[in-house]
Amino acid sequence: MTPKEIIALISKPIDEVVDFFSGEVKNVLKNRLLEYQVEEYKRNYYTKTILHRSEPRKLSDFYQPLYLSKEDKDRKTRVPTESVEQFFKSRKKVTIIGSAGSGKSTIVKYLLTNSIESQFKIPIKIELRYLNGFEGSVYDYVLNEIFLFQDLSYTEDIVKRTLSSDKFLIFFDGYDELNSIKKASTLKEIDEFVTRFPNNYYLITSRPYTNIDLLPLFDNYFVCNLNNTEISEFIRKQLPDSESELADKIIEAIAKKENKQYKSFLSNPLLLSMFILTFQSYSDIPQKRSEFYHQVFDTLFAVHDSVSKLAYVREKMSGLNKEQFETFLRLFSFMSYFNETFIFSNTYIDKLLNTIKENKKTLKYDNEKLKEDLTISIGIWNKEGLDFSFPHRSLQEYFAASYISTISPENKKLVYRKISDNLQKTFTSMVFGKEHFYSLLSELDYVNLNKFVALELLETLLKEIDSTEIDKKTAYEFYGKLFVIYYTFIKSEYYDLSSIDEIFSSKIKYVFFLSDNLKLPEGLEQDDLIDFDKIIESIKKVKLRSDRIRKEYNELLTSIDKSDENIIGLI
Repeated sequence: MTPKEIIALISKPIDEVVDFFSGEVKNVLKNRLLEYQVEEYKRNYYTKTILHRSEPRKLSDFYQPLYLSKEDKDRKTRVPTESVEQFFKSRKKVTIIGSAGSGKSTIVKYLLTNSIESQFKIPIKIELRYLNGFEGSVYDYVLNEIFLFQDLSYTEDIVKRTLSSDKFLIFFDGYDELNSIKKASTLKEIDEFVTRFPNNYYLITSRPYTNIDLLPLFDNYFVCNLNNTEISEFIRKQLPDSESELADKIIEAIAKKENKQYKSFLSNPLLLSMFILTFQSYSDIPQKRSEFYHQVFDTLFAVHDSVSKLAYVREKMSGLNKEQFETFLRLFSFMSYFNETFIFSNTYIDKLLNTIKENKKTLKYDNEKLKEDLTISIGIWNKEGLDFSFPHRSLQEYFAASYISTISPENKKLVYRKISDNLQKTFTSMVFGKEHFYSLLSELDYVNLNKFVALELLETLLKEIDSTEIDKKTAYEFYGKLFVIYYTFIKSEYYDLSSIDEIFSSKIKYVFFLSDNLKLPEGLEQDDLIDFDKIIESIKKVKLRSDRIRKEYNELLTSIDKSDENIIGLI
């Protein structure tokens, strides 16, 4: 679509916004809004993915429409997102919640471009991760970084009058990408912004368990997994028509009876994209996500531009070999992830690159050549404007977890001590939003993560339960903490703790709706979706069997260590 065609589409809603201004102000405001919308449309309509890394592709060429479901209704009821006008017909304020790679940001791109194409509203997208380095409120950011910086307005008064209309659709994308210090204040500021300009339409995206679902006035929707039909459609849309035979082979591989248990794994758009990327090198579906991410790195390192150019390996300008690239990515990801930095400026990258070179004498490289390799030769970094990022944060999480799993036992203790200390201080804000990272770390370093982190958290909690009178309030707090410790750390595909496992058999809804200090949310005691009698009963069971839980957990970790000792003893 040409700029002229975009302008023809968006002129009507913009005319309605600027209509109450007059003279020169009206003309200038209209022209600047038109220019901004043209750029926003192009920025979101032409996009790169992990499969299409070299050049942006049209969103309409590969986008698979996703569905949403409402938590308080039958999860089989699926809400389509193909039409922004239909989606917002019965709702004005929405949160979209989905796991890593579920397609939240792609939904935003689609709805934004669809809003322009259908002349629904004037869309404005705020990527919340940029607030991490911004001094000021959400309102200050919209005022200074969107309206005034983009020359969409002369004065704050004009901005206020413009936003007071009902002509805007405002996207707050990536609440989970805010650092822990910013989250609480930003939640409050978004609420204040929406209250201040209530006539507009709003959409917020986030990973689960960040408390964004507690915002008043917002309807919570959850991204649905791809079903069998959608998986096939998705695969065909990602590959050109000339690769139809390859698409058939991928669909056939996924449909195999022996791969049935991994179908849910590939119902995630990002992981399915990665499987398509790696298929010709690794046609088997790996059992672990961490193994999958390693296959992705292998494929990115060897393949340039597209899955059809398997014979071509681009020269690496930095001179690093594959193992050195992996070492670098682990170090960089570990440092940036724990700094809660997901968008990397040139200044930030150079600082980390120099720090890594100073401390790792085996890594020698020119900074600019290494950046070029990471963005062009390998394509594991994207570059947007002057900033860099991973194609998806889950890759950064994988390399950060991989770094911890490969360091010496003594250094692991230091890392895990810091993680444990932070979790003891701010339990929910340190876990929620990071569950995918801990899931990967659990796969890569299960024993040490549990020995140095989960065991201490569990011991602290059991002592607290043993010494506390159990009532509705305390039971709720303890149950939430126990649930998180068990499902985030202890429970894995291979190891269960039976004395706790049965406590969660009731699968009580909404137990994750916890505030930062795990206090009972206001008004939640009246919610009939929470069976507090069952929660109290469960925590009383924990109190009665706390010694047994301690013993069983220690025996579990000891038995895993012992099995390795036995194997070593055989040589």
